[in-house]
Amino acid sequence: MLLKRWTLFDKAELIVLCNAVDRTYLSDRLPYPYTDADADWWLGMVELNEGKMGVFRAIVVDGKIIGSISVERSLEDPNEGEVGYMLLKEHWSKGIATEMVSQICGIAFRELSLDRIVAKVYESNVASIKVLEKNGFVCVQTLNNVTTKEGYTTILQVYSTQSPVGAQDIKQVDSSHAFTHTIIAGPCSVESEAQILATAQALAKIPEVKMLRGGIWKPRTRPAAFEGRGEEGLVWLREAKQTTGLPIITEVATPEHVELALKYDIDALWVGARTVVNPFSVQQLADAMRGVDIPVFIKNPVSPDLQLWIGAFERFQKVGVTRLVAIHRGFSYYKESPYRNFPMWEIPIELTQKLNVPIVTDVSHICGNRELLQATAQKALDLATDGLMIECHINPAEALTDAKQQITPDELKSLLAGLTFRSKSSSHVERDLANLRSEIDDIDNELLQLLARRMEVSAQIGEYKKRNNVTVVQMDRWKKILAEHVATGADLGLSPQLIDEVFEAIHQASIERQSSILED
Repeated sequence: MLLKRWTLFDKAELIVLCNAVDRTYLSDRLPYPYTDADADWWLGMVELNEGKMGVFRAIVVDGKIIGSISVERSLEDPNEGEVGYMLLKEHWSKGIATEMVSQICGIAFRELSLDRIVAKVYESNVASIKVLEKNGFVCVQTLNNVTTKEGYTTILQVYSTQSPVGAQDIKQVDSSHAFTHTIIAGPCSVESEAQILATAQALAKIPEVKMLRGGIWKPRTRPAAFEGRGEEGLVWLREAKQTTGLPIITEVATPEHVELALKYDIDALWVGARTVVNPFSVQQLADAMRGVDIPVFIKNPVSPDLQLWIGAFERFQKVGVTRLVAIHRGFSYYKESPYRNFPMWEIPIELTQKLNVPIVTDVSHICGNRELLQATAQKALDLATDGLMIECHINPAEALTDAKQQITPDELKSLLAGLTFRSKSSSHVERDLANLRSEIDDIDNELLQLLARRMEVSAQIGEYKKRNNVTVVQMDRWKKILAEHVATGADLGLSPQLIDEVFEAIHQASIERQSSILED
């Protein structure tokens, strides 16, 4: 079961629902019979007021709309909202209303910035009173001699609940910085029931871990590699959620994946780097998630293409998916690097400047090994990441995928203890400086890689000169090259002195390298 935003495509199901629902405890605001005109008016009202004067959701079970629930802002007190719902009678007493009230209140507190939510219920509606009480509502007022729509008098009770301190949980994230320092952990792949349960139970003991990740379908580079457990793995992942209480997230790559993930109550979905590179695939996923009200995390594409990454967000936004989060997992880099995927920190920084979305750093895929995890996680935090995604396995040595980059839950606990979590409220000047310094660090690293490559080529030239009896220094060529570099540097705003000193030092190092080769 899930909540989804109402859209114009739901008109037919809305009419069926409103004409079939039991009206015993409903107000006379709901017309009967419910017509096309009624549906057009209501859906138009929802589109106009969604996220401003209220939040309105369809209740969906097995792909069918079986109810409606909303929280509408009070006209008298903008800090107060009122919750109301209706559910087809055959779905009563199944725990659906309790769960849906919990979800809609969380959404309303976040999106409408309410202080409290109230519910008005007849004293005789015992089932709804229990639903409210299970969600922390308490009776704050009793109104006697209230006249019902049928004309008789009864007692109306007003229940209320306050905005929770934890209303900014990852489960309630939207396109703003709604959570801070969230840790998402779990195995690269869900391999067996025992493996995911043992891992989840260990992670649940770490307070910083807010969500359990687990791969169900694995798009591997080579076809013979392990490609995931599929639907069977979803059963185990849901069991881990039920056992530990941790929300669960998995990767989807096709509309069929989306359908199955929602069927098994996955709390959030992520779109992988290999999928994001293909706009056609992204659009298919966006269409499959149209109106779905759960967080969708979007990884950066494999290639360092910011516009491609932004385009993926835009495709989801256009179909009404607004609870979007970015995942920075690094980029394929054709040069030698200590990372599996080069971080290129400037790209996620620019993304957050262009789009108001939270960002989670997938340090496991950036590093590709355990040794760099601590330093990379700290750097991500220093650059104001909103959270970390870290692959954890109860026994990494036996992992079927990415064994080298996974750590145990105990190792995760130690890693987190060694991190410094900085306040997001620190000066924007400090954050901007940190971002710029990080960019310089990346450039310096590239310079070092290029210098190393230059020295390798210089050594190859030395070997050639040795075989062909050529002198080390070709002064005429060097003077010509230096003059060209000085001219190019001037066009780039660099002083002749800087160019002369830098390239003289490089040239001298090359001479020494070639001389040592000739002397051998």
